[in-house]
Amino acid sequence: MFNRLASPLQRALWELGWKGLRETQVQALPLILDTRDDVVISAATAAGKTEAAFLPLLTRLWQSAAVAAGQGEFDTDSVVAPKGVILYVAPVKALINDQVERLQLFCERMDIPVYPWHGDVGPTLRKRFFADPRGVVLITPESLEALLFKRGSDLRQIFAELQAVVVDELHAFIGNVRGRQLQSLLHRLEAQLGQRVQRIGLSATLGDMGLAAEFLRPGHGDAVHIVTTPGEKRNLQLAVKAILQPNADTQNKQDAHWTIADELFERLRGANYLVFPAGVGMVEFYADALRKRCEDAGLPVTYFPHHGRLAKTEREETEAELKRGNLPVSAICTTTLEMGIDIGAIKGVVQIGAPQTVASLCQRIGRAGRREGDVAVLWQYCIAETLSPGADCVSSLYQDLVQAVAVIQLFLAKWYEPPRVGALHYSTLIQQVLSLVGERHGVTAAQAYTMLCKTGPFTDVSEANFIALLRAMVAKDLLMQDANKLLLHGTRGEKMVNHYTFYAAFPDSQEYRLRQGGKELGTLPLQGTSARGDVITFAGRRWRIEAIDHEKRLVELTVSGMGKLPRTGGSGTPVHRRVRQEMRAILAGSEAPVWLDATAQSLLRDAQRQYKALQLNEAWYVVEGHTIYLFLWEGDLVQEALSVLLMSQGLAATNAGICIQITHTTLNLVAECLLKIWAQPCPSPEQILERRGVGDTEKWDWALPNALLIASYASRALALEEAHGLCQKLKI
Repeated sequence: MFNRLASPLQRALWELGWKGLRETQVQALPLILDTRDDVVISAATAAGKTEAAFLPLLTRLWQSAAVAAGQGEFDTDSVVAPKGVILYVAPVKALINDQVERLQLFCERMDIPVYPWHGDVGPTLRKRFFADPRGVVLITPESLEALLFKRGSDLRQIFAELQAVVVDELHAFIGNVRGRQLQSLLHRLEAQLGQRVQRIGLSATLGDMGLAAEFLRPGHGDAVHIVTTPGEKRNLQLAVKAILQPNADTQNKQDAHWTIADELFERLRGANYLVFPAGVGMVEFYADALRKRCEDAGLPVTYFPHHGRLAKTEREETEAELKRGNLPVSAICTTTLEMGIDIGAIKGVVQIGAPQTVASLCQRIGRAGRREGDVAVLWQYCIAETLSPGADCVSSLYQDLVQAVAVIQLFLAKWYEPPRVGALHYSTLIQQVLSLVGERHGVTAAQAYTMLCKTGPFTDVSEANFIALLRAMVAKDLLMQDANKLLLHGTRGEKMVNHYTFYAAFPDSQEYRLRQGGKELGTLPLQGTSARGDVITFAGRRWRIEAIDHEKRLVELTVSGMGKLPRTGGSGTPVHRRVRQEMRAILAGSEAPVWLDATAQSLLRDAQRQYKALQLNEAWYVVEGHTIYLFLWEGDLVQEALSVLLMSQGLAATNAGICIQITHTTLNLVAECLLKIWAQPCPSPEQILERRGVGDTEKWDWALPNALLIASYASRALALEEAHGLCQKLKI
């Protein structure tokens, strides 16, 4: 297979010290080089997925140039500049920047230009591409949206030689608004070109690769080739440590986090690590706490924050420190460093709090121990409340610890969550209607429905609901209809589509720009009551607000010695049923994994004894006074839905994760409500939900009529049919 590559690529690989192609690359090469079929390449982190896609694609460009020069398809010594375009789409700008350097190692030898294309790149490179549209274009969905919107009529010329679209980190797009946006963009692009374009998806391992194939080519997933290879066997050093949180009601509730910070300061100084707390707020807490420990000890600061709210320069500084290798440094980060960005040799990963998904933990561990002979390290910290007399049954089962053990055991068993699909994405559909109107300079309702729904990715949207959505958009002045029945932008719509925030499918947060001495630090949501003198934590430091302009959302900061955490949450990713089933199996057993420390083993055995004392092997409910706990061991989508069904019967039900908690009630009343729910047909979302309870959580939700807003929310957050069916089995 190596001999089939273009000669410049063979020479480049030899000079880079390659001993041959990896299994993933061997399998993918003939599928991409010899066909125009769609392909999903799935493998572990650092398995060479990028090269598996680009080596055959670049060879194809080289061979086409040879043929055009009359030298024969396999005359790979051609020196004619290859024509053709390869479009590479990635979820984050940092990944694009990283891949530019990686691809230029090959492309420079072949006279194939490489163009990074995102918000941080100036117009010079784009003008150069428009003047001679050929080469590799690396772009975000938002920039691709802008390209279609602004240059729709020119796309046939710009992408006349488009050979393929490569979607990196495919798993990061499936089941969310950016994923549906990307599907729509690729469909609209092909419609403008009047031809089908090969799609190649690069993905981490997923629980159902068929769903990944269907995502890549909606309606034709069965025709997509799937290349999967087992990950290389690597040694893993694993330890789970439980930290007890005092139960005293003190003003400082971060005692356990301070203990963890002390340990991290001592344990991480010898190598590069990635530390994953829960949410941006805790990233800032740990970055600040570790910085202060370095300064107090008179040592260089070797702990740096990395998250999406930081300015580009701040993020790149952290990435550069990790790669530089002068000193062992660690990044305190969010999911931004789960992606395949080159950050040098990482020794290990620290997870603080239970992971929500096995897939996420797999991505994080995959960042560590990637050099031959290295051992990857995972240190998992769990915080457990010290139980007070009369603690409820939920607290006594140590949910965070048990969930962490369950997720790790499923990871070791190589089980991963399947992609989440089935959401209606009405909010994203509004954006795509507005974008299509701009791209085509007006469309009829029928044309828009055909393009976006009938042949596009919004196939679950009926014609009646599409008309209701358009009427709501007209009512909100996003759209208007002219005498020829063409849909055009309304006054409000015109203003919104011409703002730079339009191209993103996710919500615009009302964020303030943070600045110190003229240097941009990043952005952070702040309350309208924030004022001069307030202290915040950001970019691993504590800052005092010197001046704040609420109209311009601009904050001037100076360094401060004290501060409070920004209030931001975690990922909110729903827990899968398989994880809860594993939690139940752990609690029903009597063994504790050897990789738990003494405190964690003791707490787990306490939880196992409590599980038996509550008779949860046979019973699925616990009664404590006027509170009922339903232990169903279902995923969050089912438990959220059942909570909503119970609330529709007047009960105060809450999904508490490990169970559903119902307060101020009796067992008989709960039993009556369950029977009543089952005796009636499963209600529609609109029958049991109200707009004010759902809220406007997605970007364009505010423009949706009530019925569509509620239906959209239910499609992504609730499994109503499953929850309704469960009521038949729940007999008291």
